[in-house]
Amino acid sequence: MALESQDDVYEKLAQTLHKIPNGFAIIPDGTHLKLLKWIFTSEEAFIASQMKLISEKTGVLATRLQIPEEELSEKLEVMIKKGQIRGKGPTNERSYSLIPFAVGIYEYQLGRMDKEFAQLAEDYFQKSKGVDIFSSSPPFFRVIPVNQAINPELNIHPYDEAEEILKKSKSWAVRDCICKEQQELLGNDCSYPKRVCITYSAHENAYRDGSVVQVVTREEALLKLKEARDAGLVHTTMNTQSDAGYICNCCTCCCGILRGLTEWEQPNAFANSNYVLSIDEELCTGCGICIDRCQFSALNLEDNVSKVNHRCVGCGVCVIECPEDALTLITRDPSDQNDPPATMVDWMNQRARARGVDPSELLR
Repeated sequence: MALESQDDVYEKLAQTLHKIPNGFAIIPDGTHLKLLKWIFTSEEAFIASQMKLISEKTGVLATRLQIPEEELSEKLEVMIKKGQIRGKGPTNERSYSLIPFAVGIYEYQLGRMDKEFAQLAEDYFQKSKGVDIFSSSPPFFRVIPVNQAINPELNIHPYDEAEEILKKSKSWAVRDCICKEQQELLGNDCSYPKRVCITYSAHENAYRDGSVVQVVTREEALLKLKEARDAGLVHTTMNTQSDAGYICNCCTCCCGILRGLTEWEQPNAFANSNYVLSIDEELCTGCGICIDRCQFSALNLEDNVSKVNHRCVGCGVCVIECPEDALTLITRDPSDQNDPPATMVDWMNQRARARGVDPSELLR
């Protein structure tokens, strides 16, 4: 296998990741290449740059890459373990596919991340400021409202009920938050709980015990959701009506998505929930608990009464701790609502059109 020069190989991989609807920002000073060089050897970068988003058998890849099948199979298995690509099926029948940088490769570095990678990732985030990831619609994530915060008289879409999503699933696991881990390595410790990322599947026995993912029961997953809610974390998930597979519980001090809005002022960083805070001023005593709970500076006191502003994302975190029951979530005005794409395929098609990229060669 004849490899190109190192920088050419990594630049080729960067361009391939950039074509995926999710996006991967190309930084003029090469910061993106430093990040990829930590994750991939030059040989791994070459292999990944030639892969597709659709699953392919080893023989198909071996022919295209001109690498002996047995040799390639060994390399691909290592790449799976390093969180660089996805494998599907048992080892002897495995097929392989490329994954986006986010959500994907970055999150899969949880078991490998060290201080060097944490700093490289931070440099990349700070210099890109979410370009590609946040600058197009539909957004990656959307906020899921705390169910107990919504006016009980309202109809709630199934994709807005985190508890019901978990109850109807057949496998569950939890893992540490990659964003909190990254910030902790940089010395920016977070006061919120860290093991709060929940994954779920419609298939039984979808997860295995390991150093990164901890298999849990339905009841344990629901308790983890409650723990996150009570701590004041914001429920988020993939911005689709189905196919999400995870519920993140996020804070603005660590979460790369929430920081998109609060730190880098990217209005498309994530989709607000279709609910917004309503305050009963007759019941409000101005205790300020809701202000302390809000991570988005969406509340303030005026004449000893809480007032909500345009920064409310509709998470409901403030509602559940109000001692006077003065707060509730109500439906946003229809002009401010965002109905998520039905499936991941729909999301990718809409996203590709919005970004002006053509990922077709990665899908056939």
